[in-house]
Amino acid sequence: MTASDSNGGRRLPKNFLTPWVLLVLKQWSLHGYLVMQQLNSMGFAEVDHPTLYRELRRLESLGYLSSEWQTDGSGPAKRVYTITDAGEEMLLGWTEVVSGYQRMINGFFDLYAQTFGATPSNGVPFNEAPSDDAPCNETTAGAAEPDGPAAEHSGTKPDNSGG
Repeated sequence: MTASDSNGGRRLPKNFLTPWVLLVLKQWSLHGYLVMQQLNSMGFAEVDHPTLYRELRRLESLGYLSSEWQTDGSGPAKRVYTITDAGEEMLLGWTEVVSGYQRMINGFFDLYAQTFGATPSNGVPFNEAPSDDAPCNETTAGAAEPDGPAAEHSGTKPDNSGG
């Protein structure tokens, strides 16, 4: 599959931050700071604010996100971002790309295990997901919940009814 196959002829960006931003905004409509908090909880601690805001503006200029100013509540107005139908199509394309990366990474660890007879320190073979009772990072687990921590702080769930 090429980058443009499932995306109406458009090339998927090489920026790996893109699918994560789209996925977060598929779950919640949020302002930039809360998008940053969600990304940090998912392991993107190295992403700085200017990089994220450039990405949000870029995705909006391409029609993958929309935004509106939220002025209710205390404090200054905040720009709240929501994924668009085009953004959902882009996310679907990225899902296929990331799935391909996952297969490649699994192949690497399978070969590594065959070569060295090693498994990760958690004892789970490389090609299996940890069980539900395996220890996990609570912030990461909460971030995947539709009503996760960001939804509790001025973010709203987008209307994904397609209308």
